[in-house]
Amino acid sequence: MAFAPKMNIYMHMLAMINPAVLPALRIAATFFFIINLLGAAYIFRNRHRFFDRDPNVDDDIPAVRKLRVEVVMVPWLALTTLVLILLISFWLA
Repeated sequence: MAFAPKMNIYMHMLAMINPAVLPALRIAATFFFIINLLGAAYIFRNRHRFFDRDPNVDDDIPAVRKLRVEVVMVPWLALTTLVLILLISFWLA
C-alpha cells in the first residue's frame, strides 16, 4: 500500500507562501537577522556596563551576575536560531 510521506509543518507553511512575495520575505528576514547581530554586538561591547558588579546593589555576587547573562543569552540564542532557520528555509524555497 503506497502512501505519501507526511509533510513537515514548516514545508507545508512554505508551500502556502505566494512565490511573488518570496523575494521580499528573503530581504526582510536577512535585514532582521543583520539587525539582530548588530544588537548582539552592541550588548557584547557594553557587557561590562550591563553585567558587571553594580555598586548600588547589595549582595551582588558572581552567581547573580551569571544569571543576568543567562537571562539575556538563552532567549537571544533561541530566537536567533529560529530566525536563522527561517532565513535558510526562505533562501532554499
